[in-house]
Amino acid sequence: MGKTEVVALEVPDRPGGLGGILKVLHEAGINVEYMYAFVQRSGDNAIIIFRFDETDKAISVLTGAGVRVLKGEEVYAL
Repeated sequence: MGKTEVVALEVPDRPGGLGGILKVLHEAGINVEYMYAFVQRSGDNAIIIFRFDETDKAISVLTGAGVRVLKGEEVYAL
């Protein structure tokens, strides 16, 4: 069985919240291969799981834009 590297992000749980994240990725030329909702909230944010074509670049760009990237231990503890 293989493993796939995915990234958990806190996304503002409001209209346009996901759009803001996707805009940052689009402007950096990062492709979202897929994403799915994780049924959990973190304060006023939703948690969404992403698979990117350039994972390290995506993490760098997103954290630079103020998006919270969850660590594996945080996701496993939910």
